[in-house]
Order: sequence, then C-alpha cells, then structure tokens
Amino acid sequence: MWFHFRQKNVTAIPTRKMVSVRLEAIGGQGANSAGKIIAEAAVLGMGFTGNHFSSFGSEKRGTPVRSFVRFSLERRPVRSASFIQKPDVLVIFHESLIETHQEILEGVGPETDIVLNSAKAPQQIIFPKGLQFRRLMTINATQLAIKHECGLNAVMLGVTSLFIPEIQQVQLEGHLQKFFSKLPPQVLENNKNGFAAGLAKAKEDSFDESQAVAEHHHSLLPELGWLNAPIGGVITNPGNSILKDHSVSRKGFAPRFISEICFNCGYCDMVCPDFCFVWQLDPTKKEAPKLQGIDYQYCKGCQKCIAVCPVEALVLSPESEISTEEKSHRLFPDIREADGSLIDFNKKEAKK
Repeated sequence: MWFHFRQKNVTAIPTRKMVSVRLEAIGGQGANSAGKIIAEAAVLGMGFTGNHFSSFGSEKRGTPVRSFVRFSLERRPVRSASFIQKPDVLVIFHESLIETHQEILEGVGPETDIVLNSAKAPQQIIFPKGLQFRRLMTINATQLAIKHECGLNAVMLGVTSLFIPEIQQVQLEGHLQKFFSKLPPQVLENNKNGFAAGLAKAKEDSFDESQAVAEHHHSLLPELGWLNAPIGGVITNPGNSILKDHSVSRKGFAPRFISEICFNCGYCDMVCPDFCFVWQLDPTKKEAPKLQGIDYQYCKGCQKCIAVCPVEALVLSPESEISTEEKSHRLFPDIREADGSLIDFNKKEAKK
C-alpha cells in the first residue's frame, strides 16, 4: 500500500530525516494492520511522505509475516518498495521468532531500537552472538491483550509509539481508532485501552553485550554450486511433517477439547489444516473412532475447529488454562532426534 500526501503548516522538527520500521510477526497477530496504522498516522496525520507494504505466504495465519513502513520527515517522495534491511525500529510480535527465525534480526545495528512481546525483563532476553542494538523494550503484550480483550497489535502500537517520537501519540491513537471504527463500540474501546496499556507497562533497557551469546542457527542445506548442484527437479530436502512444531504460532489462545459432550462427528478433523486431532480406534469393537484430544505441537490456533463444532465441544481458551494432561496427546508418540534419542515435546513446550 502506497501513501503520498502533502500538508502545509506541519510544525515538527524531528531528529531523523527518514524513519524505517520493520514489524516481524506470525500471521493473525495484526502486524500488517499495525503497519498500515503507523503509515497512515505518519502520512495522513503528520503530513510526511511514505509507504507501507507487507510480505507473507499463501497461508497467512500461523506463518511468518513481515510488515514495512518508511516515511520521510523532509517530505520527499518515498519510492522504494524493497524490504527494509536496516530498520530504525524493529517490532517483534512473538519472542520465539528470535530463536526459530533468526533472519528477523538481519540488519539490526547500534542505531536500532527493538520492541519485543515478552513476559521477560529486557536484560533477560538472549540474542545471537555478535548482535548489537541501541535499546530494547519488552512488554507482555499477549497478557495485556487477553486482559483488555483487544488485538495484540493495539498493545504493540502503544509501545512502539515510544520509539517513534516523530509521530505524535495522539495521531497514532487517532488512526488506530479510525482503523477499528467499523467494529462494535466495545471492541473499539478495548483496543483503545490496549493501546494505553502498552504505553504504561513497557520496560526499557539499553544494549548489553552479555545478552548476545546465543549460537547462530545454520541451514542444514548444503552449499550448492556448479560442481555439486543436483540434477534439476530433484527435491534435496523434502518437508518433514512429523518434526514440525506449530506451537509457537499461537497467540496465547488455543482450542480446548471437552470430551464429555463430543459425539465424534469428525467435523473438526475435516477443517483442520494441520490434522492436529488424535483419534483412537478399538479394533476389537465395532465402533467408530473416538476423539481423544489435540496434539498441540501441530495446532497453530486458527480456530477453524471451534467455528465448525456443532455441540461446542471445542472452546477457545487461554493456553495457561490448558492442563499438561490435555497437552499430552500425541499423533506420533515415538519421535526421535537425529542421534536416536527420544524427543520429549513436553519439556520443549515447558522451556518456551
């Protein structure tokens, strides 16, 4: 989406001539909408020139999403539509992306400010070796979004406004209200409260070298060249559906299965894009398979199963209220690491 707008009599003497904001998130968290709101506040509200665009895969929800905003304080036309490689502000909507998608930190340097959705204090966050940045601000945006029943992006916008002083907070909040104005009044009010909570609850700290100690993740693919390139059309690294883990894609909510009222119709399994449901068939009995539960390793929280369940045996629930026993169901109970050791996904989820 392009923006180009000129307005006279705008009194602002910012310190940066051009501001670049990159938002890294998971589909469904509202990064694309947040980028639109920042761009509209900068261009339509403050009179700057700029643009906004996003990048995401064919299945947006649950997959990595990147949103980019550029705006010029000198009001020069912003014609570049390339990815922002060196952001002034990097907004990370999900802490796990630092470990699972380290490419989100590309271009971060000593002049970059980072806003991170995390329950941890800034000094507790560990980054890859060699990374440097100026300031880090953390906020438990997921918890605040649940508390205020608002979008995660509303909370993240409130925090991000602290690192973009060139845009007046009243303008950013006003365009957030305008963006959500077509929704019911209570939803609009909830998002306003979430924005205010983001402003009030953030924790800030400067860069400390002791935080950049994590090992870099290297690709398992070989470096191919003219001497060792495979024959055309050969798939050298086929996808592995057993070892994938979508648990980091959820936004703090997940479907909860109530077995007492389920009558095993199978509608949930028909609409589930990742076949998360665990069924049990007793070959000694002439009965249809019975639903046992959900394998949360594969569930990304798309909520399609909740929408289709005819008896409300699947309900939306905060993840903190889903017990360890409910998370114990496995589609593939005997999954091993490359060295032959058994993978314990319960321990992996506990670490997250």
